[in-house]
Amino acid sequence: MAKLLAFSIISVVPPPFKTPYAGGIAETEDGERMAVRIEGEYLQCLKIGAAGEVVKKMTDFGLLNYFIPSAPLEVTRKVALVTGGTRGIGNATAVELAKHGFDIAITDSDPPDDGSLVRDIEKLGRKAKFVKSDVSRYDAVESMVKEIIGEFGRIDVLVNNAGINLDKLLVDMTPENWQKVIDVDLTGVFNCTKAVLPFMMNQRGGRIVNLSSMSALDGAIGQANYAAAKGGVISLTKNVAMEYAEYNILCNAIAPGCIKTRMTDQIPPGSLKERISNIPLGRRGEPEEVARLIVFLVTEGDYITGQLININAGEYV
Repeated sequence: MAKLLAFSIISVVPPPFKTPYAGGIAETEDGERMAVRIEGEYLQCLKIGAAGEVVKKMTDFGLLNYFIPSAPLEVTRKVALVTGGTRGIGNATAVELAKHGFDIAITDSDPPDDGSLVRDIEKLGRKAKFVKSDVSRYDAVESMVKEIIGEFGRIDVLVNNAGINLDKLLVDMTPENWQKVIDVDLTGVFNCTKAVLPFMMNQRGGRIVNLSSMSALDGAIGQANYAAAKGGVISLTKNVAMEYAEYNILCNAIAPGCIKTRMTDQIPPGSLKERISNIPLGRRGEPEEVARLIVFLVTEGDYITGQLININAGEYV
């Protein structure tokens, strides 16, 4: 055992470190004093005289002494915001995140049909709140995020799932058709990310997952607006990942293929059958399968950022 004689929190982090930590002096039971590093997760329980253990770790910068306090860590309830969360992939993601211990904020342009989603999440022992908002308007998004912060105190995960499609061949597509899809599917991702980032930066950490689409990669007849918006989401994802990695904010995109959602339910039966025949697994994906990928990225993907991950059963390789 050892005790902490002095420490100083490094909140303005010098390169190559990414998150706040502390440097200090610890004294072992034998009276040996040594410089130690204390990881950011322990900052909340640091005090002079704190008991703990000194562990030597080989790092990329050499052998360092780490002080690990004995005091139990205070458990922080993590919060996820899911846009377009009342149905389909968004609904499944909200429930899956709740199963993994997240409190859930859901936003959509229309409230859930019967309020069952909020009740289902609360039955899992997690807090849930629905906030109606239009992601295409920054003022509405800013107000929505402030309301969620006021209720939950933080946002750890943002899932930018809200999206629409207005399919027409390009020659028949009106400027209004084009702009509406861009406003929701691309500008909506910008608006929500911009509004949430300051809080994640202050927390020195966060996870963002953006929903793109296979249409952004292989094109889709009648979806020039949708494919362009989803392609833009991929580029935006890469930029956010590069700009905010220093704050331990990771940003990735996923590109679902043919998933059982309201969008693919609208495909004429003959066309849907033909599309499924081109999927190696021979079926549409379930929203829950996409949700599990999202949960993996935000709970286990600590070394994944700036990536596009396909989930399409081999329809596009």
